Amino acid sequence: MSDPRQGARARPDGYQVRWVSSIPVAPFSRLIPFVIKDETPREERVPRETVHRNGATGVGTLTVATRDVAAVRRLLAGVLPPGHDIVRQDLDATGVRFKIGSQTLDYVAPRTPAGPLHDWLQSEGPSPYSVTLTVAGAKPAALDAAKLRRARVSLAPSLA
Repeated sequence: MSDPRQGARARPDGYQVRWVSSIPVAPFSRLIPFVIKDETPREERVPRETVHRNGATGVGTLTVATRDVAAVRRLLAGVLPPGHDIVRQDLDATGVRFKIGSQTLDYVAPRTPAGPLHDWLQSEGPSPYSVTLTVAGAKPAALDAAKLRRARVSLAPSLA
C-alpha cells in the first residue's frame, strides 16, 4: 500500500470534507481495494442521494479474478474478516469470500483453462471481473448491455 495521503475537497455548498487514504501499489494495484478513513463525518463526504433510476442502492458483490487465491488470502489476513472457501460454478472457479458489512468480496481463480476467468486473466491480468449491485424491491431493472461495453454488471435484490 502507498503511504497514507491526506485528501480534501470543497462541496458546492462550500463545506470542506477531509479523509486519509492509501492505495495499493504494483503488483497489487488492480487486485486489492484502496483504504479510506474519513476525517469529517462520512455522511458529509458520501452523497446523500441514494435513488438511482435503475434502482441500485449499493454494491453487493465484487468478484476479482486472480491466479493465486492462497496468496490473496495471506495478503488480506488481519486486514479483513476471515474469508471462507467458495466454489463459483457460474465461473468454473474456486476462491475465497470475504464479508465486509453488507458487501461481499470474492477472489476467484479458474479451475480449468475452459472457464471464462482463464481468458480474462490472459488479457487483463488479476483484476476486478464483475460486480453485482443491490436494488430496492424484488425485481431488478434491466441494464442496457450496449452501455456496459465489457463491464460485467448485474442487479440483484438487496437481502438486507
